[in-house]
Amino acid sequence: MRIMRNRLAALTLLLALFPASSLLARIISYSPYTDRAAIPAHQHRMNRYFALIEGGTPATNPSLSPVPPMGGLQAHLVLYDFRGLEEPRVIYPAEGSAGFHGAAVRESATGAVSIIALTSGQEGQPASVYRLSTDGGATWKTLAIPVPTVVQSLPTGIDIGGPFAAARGSQIRIGNEQWPFVVSTRAAVYAVGADGSAKVLLEVPAGSLSVSLLGVDATGTRFLAAAAGQIHVLDLLSGTAAVVAEGSATTIADGWITPGGAVYLEEHTGGIIRLLYVVNGVRTELFQASSNRLNLFAVPTHDYSGAWIVDRGPGKPTSLYKHTAAAGAVKQWEDITAPEVEALHAGSSGTRLLVQVHRPRPQADQRIFQDPALAIWRVGQPAPRFYDELYMDEQANKGFVHLDVEKLEAGEPFVFDSGVRWMGMPGPVVSPSPGGGGDVVQEWGVVRASLKQRLVLPAVGRTAGAFDSDWVTDVIIQNPVDAPQRVDIRFAPSGLSTVAAQDNARSVVLEPNEIRLIEDVLHSLFGIESAIGAFFIEPESGITMTSRTYSKSSEGTYGFGMHAIDVHAAAASARFPLTFAGAFLGQDYRTNLIIADAGESGSLAGVRAAGTSGLMGFSDVAFEVGARGQQQINNVGTSIGLWPFETGALLFRPARGSATAAVFAIDNRTNDPTYFPPDLPAPIVRTIPAIGHVDGANDSRFRSDLYLYNPSPQVRTVTLQMKMWDSAANATINFTMLPNEARIIRNVLQTLFGRTGIARLRYQSAAGDSSGIRVTSRTYSINDDGGTFGFLMPPLNNFQSGGMGDTLEILGAVSAADYRTNIGLVDLAAFPMTQAVNVRIEIIDAGGRVADSFTANVPSAGGMQLNDVFRSRDIDVSGPVLIRVSPLNGLVGAYATFVDNRTNDAVYLSANLAVKE
Repeated sequence: MRIMRNRLAALTLLLALFPASSLLARIISYSPYTDRAAIPAHQHRMNRYFALIEGGTPATNPSLSPVPPMGGLQAHLVLYDFRGLEEPRVIYPAEGSAGFHGAAVRESATGAVSIIALTSGQEGQPASVYRLSTDGGATWKTLAIPVPTVVQSLPTGIDIGGPFAAARGSQIRIGNEQWPFVVSTRAAVYAVGADGSAKVLLEVPAGSLSVSLLGVDATGTRFLAAAAGQIHVLDLLSGTAAVVAEGSATTIADGWITPGGAVYLEEHTGGIIRLLYVVNGVRTELFQASSNRLNLFAVPTHDYSGAWIVDRGPGKPTSLYKHTAAAGAVKQWEDITAPEVEALHAGSSGTRLLVQVHRPRPQADQRIFQDPALAIWRVGQPAPRFYDELYMDEQANKGFVHLDVEKLEAGEPFVFDSGVRWMGMPGPVVSPSPGGGGDVVQEWGVVRASLKQRLVLPAVGRTAGAFDSDWVTDVIIQNPVDAPQRVDIRFAPSGLSTVAAQDNARSVVLEPNEIRLIEDVLHSLFGIESAIGAFFIEPESGITMTSRTYSKSSEGTYGFGMHAIDVHAAAASARFPLTFAGAFLGQDYRTNLIIADAGESGSLAGVRAAGTSGLMGFSDVAFEVGARGQQQINNVGTSIGLWPFETGALLFRPARGSATAAVFAIDNRTNDPTYFPPDLPAPIVRTIPAIGHVDGANDSRFRSDLYLYNPSPQVRTVTLQMKMWDSAANATINFTMLPNEARIIRNVLQTLFGRTGIARLRYQSAAGDSSGIRVTSRTYSINDDGGTFGFLMPPLNNFQSGGMGDTLEILGAVSAADYRTNIGLVDLAAFPMTQAVNVRIEIIDAGGRVADSFTANVPSAGGMQLNDVFRSRDIDVSGPVLIRVSPLNGLVGAYATFVDNRTNDAVYLSANLAVKE
């Protein structure tokens, strides 16, 4: 007991000296709010309520199909409650959709929500009109503001930070209580009253469309506007307009007003960016840089009295400055590694900044995923050394929607938008911890995430089950930190109230870099004899955790592996449903559904089945789960009205709250379970690493089934491309599916492609949108009696592949006498190249030491499997291990299988992307 106290004391001291965020950088998992193309409204980033302009149906991936801004986005306006206590609701229009040219939200100190929208195509009016709601979207009135037909108020600039979302270029700005909004029609600037009235603040001669809003002060009473070659300060209280500087809307990009009346301006002229400071009409140039959009930029300090400034560019360090009237420009730090800082966000304390850095990562088919890296910096510290990575398919107009810098380290979530590529906009700006992200379902959109890791392991158990099964769960926890780390684990019994579950909490302390196997975890850690439920896990800084749940028999074990999921990843909500293409496998199988609440108020979710003829079964079935609780529904097919022989997909859509869901299909003849995580959409090329028709060790006969589901009410087509692992043989098939059709292709490599052996399968939905056909697979061996035992083989998401400079980490294998571990590697290139792909593989033992390191050559556009790797290489290792795969060239996907030698049952172990150094 004294040793444990000393260890905890040392850990507490260490964490006091070095905050948790500095000990560990990590890949941040996230969960989208919606599966529709969405553009955030202009709003303060600390609002409780935020609005999104969303496509009316699950829409085109905004990173792949342009949305012309001048035509407006045909969409709905949807209001979200960041706290999650109220469900999202469409607030305009009540029916159909409207053409949106802009929107803004103002939240008062009392919580009242006012909303303004610039729309067209409603009430038989083709022209654009402003509409105002002062009751959170319950009622609307049309404003008497004449709007030229070409006015556009959607923000078009790069989000460099600051207190407001979607601000740069927006022609709608946030005002005060009496005048909640100020808008520019390009012909004039109007103040919009809370009563729906409007007054002119500035106008230009008839026929001119040259007035642009540029910025505001901290109180929302004074505004910057450019008109007729001059910069004006517009005062809401006095209704006056005063010229403060020379400059037009074509040269001044952004600015703000200090409490003392000084003005900061960002000027772009002649290929040069200038940061200007204007006091009493006197213009001072603070900094100058070439006109790359992010070589020089500034955001206001928390009180608008000064500026935080980033100065960077080719061939020079990145520097952070703070400018104030009293001290001038004072350098805070200089980083010789030249990080591509792209945004700054000031905390309300005045002592914290969130620094956002740009990092490109190459992916399949020469796509570039932008990887913003985030770090909290405190005044007086050197430049950040470690950054958490938010890995998304991002565009230039990405940015935070909700953000409280002061609460980030304590774990408050943030909301981030990956951006939309509009017609005529440039593409992404690209320059010449524990692993994570394997749980992310959609890699674009408006998402919720947190810098503090909170995990859920949806299914753990120690119980007797159907058909003489006897279930138990082992867990493996990896501490990637070079210091001891405490991990708090709470067990939520299935179906019990949250209050009853609060008593079931334990803590474990891991040594630096330790990988710990906890066998029969419910009994050994909690002393529980029989129960099923979920683990909710809160580590001190960050961990990787995986589990294996299996049924024991005299012949050996049958089971499945499952990673602990970030509570902000793979979570369904009212506007982000989940699907499971392989949910119902037919006669001789049973299907269990597990739901774990991902919020703080509990969830209610509707479920529906779909088969070869579309939707089937009951349409009114829903299941409820308490706050931070878990519910397991056994034989869910019976609950929703399916016959035992029916096959198909499961749809999961919460009506209240947010929840993670998992499906388990169990073979009644062998009791072997297959865990199906939510399906991935396919607006981009996805790869299933291995489908097979091959005989293996110990009389195994491996086959792969493919599961497809079209969740759209329209006919969709998917392209399936097979390429053999060990030869150039390939084939492509276009597969068309009816609305809501679900289909199983048994033994797909032989029946669809006429091949035996092992191949990779690439696929993409022909429509290229988020309603594309879902695809997943299961590989299994068949017994003489028809019973099966096998494992999930899902498509890889973009966190499960890597190129040169990346590392993939696989946790879950154990070196033990009755088991073998195989490593699968697949080259993701579209077509074979002359050069093989080379990877380095490291085996890390339970103490965090490298037990073995070697390289392997992967066939171009093919794959390979390193069988029984610990024995074949005679590695002196026992217990749990971490497998690290680092491509030296090319783009590689990786996975492992953990196989019981007695039963040949394999558990699929997925890879997670590691943080870049």
